[in-house]
Amino acid sequence: MTEVPRQAQEMDDIWSRGCRGADLKPEEQKRFAAMARSRSHTFTMGMDHARKNADENYVLGLIKGLARELQGAPGLLAIWERMDISESEDGEQVSLMVEKLQQDVH
Repeated sequence: MTEVPRQAQEMDDIWSRGCRGADLKPEEQKRFAAMARSRSHTFTMGMDHARKNADENYVLGLIKGLARELQGAPGLLAIWERMDISESEDGEQVSLMVEKLQQDVH
C-alpha cells in the first residue's frame, strides 16, 4: 500500500525539479519529458473543447494559464520549445504570451 504514495511522491519530485530546470538523471529526464507531453496534451484537449463550444474567453484563459505556468518553470519551458505543439497556432500564442510575461517581469 505504501508503494503508490512513494511512487507518486517520486513523480512529484521529478516534476518539481524538472520544472525548475534542475539536473535530472537520464531516467528522470525521460519521465519528466513524458509528463511534459501529457501536460501539452491536456492543453490541446482543453483548447479543442473550448473551440467546439465557441468560448473564446476560455481559449484565452487556457493560453494565459499555460503561459504563466511555463514562464515560472524554465525546465518545462525548455521542453515546450522543443515540442511540435509549440509551433502550432495555439502554441505560438502561448509562446508569445510567455515572452510578454517575461518582459513584464524585467
